Amino acid sequence: MPKDKPLSGKKVAVLVETEYIYDEIQYYREHILALGGEVFFLAYLWGKPSIDLVNDVDTPDRPVTDMHRLTVNMCVTQHDPSEFDIVICAANYVAVRLREVPPMGSLATPDLVSTAPAVRFYAKAMENKNILKAAMCHALWILTPRPDLLKGRRIICHTVVLADIHNAGATYIADPSHVVVDDDLVTGRSFADIEPYFNAIVQTSTQRPTLPPPSSNVSTILSNTVTSLINTLTARYEEAATNFKPNYRPVSRAAKALLDGSLDVVSEVKRMTGVDFAPLNVKRRKPVLLAASKFGTWASEVTLVAGLLLKAGYKVKIATEDGTPPHFLGPSLDPDFRDGAWRSSVVSPEERDLAIRFLNPKSPENYLFNPKSIFNLGDLPKPPQVGDYIKNPKLLAAYQAALSSAVALAVDYEAIVIAGGSGAVPGFMDDRGLQALILAFYKLEKPVMAECNGGLVVAQTIDPDTGSSILCGRAVTTHSWLDEYQSGWGWTAPYTLPPNQYWPQGKFSLPKYEKDETWITPGVGGNPLIDSSALFKNAAGPGGLFFSPPGSTYAVVVDANLITCRTTPDGYPGTLALLATLDGRPPLEGPFFIDSDSQGRPQP
Repeated sequence: MPKDKPLSGKKVAVLVETEYIYDEIQYYREHILALGGEVFFLAYLWGKPSIDLVNDVDTPDRPVTDMHRLTVNMCVTQHDPSEFDIVICAANYVAVRLREVPPMGSLATPDLVSTAPAVRFYAKAMENKNILKAAMCHALWILTPRPDLLKGRRIICHTVVLADIHNAGATYIADPSHVVVDDDLVTGRSFADIEPYFNAIVQTSTQRPTLPPPSSNVSTILSNTVTSLINTLTARYEEAATNFKPNYRPVSRAAKALLDGSLDVVSEVKRMTGVDFAPLNVKRRKPVLLAASKFGTWASEVTLVAGLLLKAGYKVKIATEDGTPPHFLGPSLDPDFRDGAWRSSVVSPEERDLAIRFLNPKSPENYLFNPKSIFNLGDLPKPPQVGDYIKNPKLLAAYQAALSSAVALAVDYEAIVIAGGSGAVPGFMDDRGLQALILAFYKLEKPVMAECNGGLVVAQTIDPDTGSSILCGRAVTTHSWLDEYQSGWGWTAPYTLPPNQYWPQGKFSLPKYEKDETWITPGVGGNPLIDSSALFKNAAGPGGLFFSPPGSTYAVVVDANLITCRTTPDGYPGTLALLATLDGRPPLEGPFFIDSDSQGRPQP
């Protein structure tokens, strides 16, 4: 390494945000490059390709007469601290802003503060002794959400933040040089000390030996891995055991009230959402489109939703993959069925009875399953395969014409609901026609509600204007990984026999119904082909929020015009939230979280 280029080959990351000190940033740019290094400016970009940061801070040598601007296009969530040799958190109020917890403006919780993307980035750097860390002035605020990383460290900082750093367990050193080096951490008192502070960074970087990776012993790494997994599982299982009560299913009361006609929609909307529901507006409403799969829908995810909408005075239109009736999965009609994840019944007798009423050819609800009245999702156009387009570019123009008519269908409906159940995986996932229709509802700011596996097609719906899922940056819910089956999982082949045959002597025969189900078991031993929570977290992105408390009575999230429901019983509170968004006074917009049989709240 040339003596005049002590940073040759070294990469320096500088965490920055609005209210940075202009001269500090310029100092790094000039001196790091002059000493042979590379400098990179990182921030949290909030799902955008870049952000413009501003500075209006006076310094002794440079009074601000107008704002300086800095464009940053590197996001802390897209890079690992190990990519850099030195990680610096810039001075002034940068660290305060970098601690903002997504989504912006949320109330968050003390526990969530440590999950802010920039905090996680700097904390991970602190855990790697091979990375030199530096923080000057107010910058150590980036670590106060992680006092475990400050405890016992020798530091110096601005007196304004001294109390916070001391309370986090650090040891303040009043060094007359205004710079303190503690192994892999360099701290400085203020920007006035930029020169000795930077010199200490350079000197420490060149003198420190490269250490072996932490926990390089194979057995230690494996032991720590096992411990981490078991600790996580223990916490999740214990929370689920506390919350999950197999005999307590408030949704069964809702099903019973729909059966006997006693359900008071207005009071239920108020009870669960806190919003006044205006039923007089309903008469002017267009139908709600309810997509349910012919490969197998969980019964209550249709019957509770459709039953509640009909009770409230809305019209409902069922949609399936080919216009044939949806199929209620046999287990969803059977209170004796033992769920594969929870090892207990997840179907109440009342939910069964409500589903059977919908299946009854003589019931007032059965018209929904008349093939003549079912919307055929198969008629929605699909984009041409790339190879077909290359051979015939005119296919794209034909698709555009068909697509214009297809998305216009969103005008004919007030909202779209995608019911869950295992059949939604083969029936709706990757359906580009359905995704285009969902996107039209989303762009028209009409409600899009997804239940259980029905949410997967919503997560896969890409907004071409951003290149991201329409869930990006949103608060969402779906199955947690605890809810996923580890075996015995699948869906059914479509029914080809008329449903009336299951009513000998006017009584529904569940044994005959289940006997005629042909189950398709995907994967190896019926293992799931998907991880719903991982897919949703990826779709929501670092600016989003995933909410799925294990074992809670309900899990529903409202975020603007998107409503996501975790699993089987959640269609009921989800539909109450849908009513509150359509005809609430004022309309429910969220973020809004429901996790019990009581009024939800605006934060998790």
